[in-house]
Amino acid sequence: MNKTIDFIKRKTVMLCMAVAVMGGLASCEEHTDEYDGSLKVGNILLADNSIVSPQGYDSKNQTAVGVIFYASRDTALVVSMHELGSYAYADSLGTVGSVNSDSRTLCGAENTAALLVSEIPTPAAEAVADFRSPMASWALPSAGELRALAAMLPVVAHSMEIIGGEPFADGQYISSTQDGSTSESEQMYYLSVAMPSGFVTSTIKTTPGRVRPVLRLR
Repeated sequence: MNKTIDFIKRKTVMLCMAVAVMGGLASCEEHTDEYDGSLKVGNILLADNSIVSPQGYDSKNQTAVGVIFYASRDTALVVSMHELGSYAYADSLGTVGSVNSDSRTLCGAENTAALLVSEIPTPAAEAVADFRSPMASWALPSAGELRALAAMLPVVAHSMEIIGGEPFADGQYISSTQDGSTSESEQMYYLSVAMPSGFVTSTIKTTPGRVRPVLRLR
């Protein structure tokens, strides 16, 4: 009988120790999440170029500029807190050289650079170039980047709400990608991407779409 009681006591002590250890681990994990400065979807880019988790964001002492929506190895893409309004891809129809027409490629920065030197006025790209922010090098996102954003929109929208960013509208966002299906379509259409579905549509270049800048890190 005494052996049975001793056995129960030992099991009870071991169980209590296990609970205490697990509680400590949970506490450590919460502490780690709070100070997670990694390139992780949902984490927040600050004006001093540092990264902070939503749990660790301090609105009184920190200035947010955007939220990470894509991360791979040492590269990440950030979407701005701000929408810039509605702009046309171009003032007139015509192919813009050096613009990648692949709807899956993450090439907003390269496409935006090509649009800005085009002889055809490109209001959406120009609006991004004129965007005032503590960070430089914002771009008009490619179709691939907008699709990546749509795929992670619930996570990004949660962080965006925490930092007081503008919510994403339901509807078409303008990309920097031309429709490269044919030479004719490349002259006439750009690719717009719907939020939150990520559905891609060919849209006449003079038709305005919502503009939300993105930024490539590292």
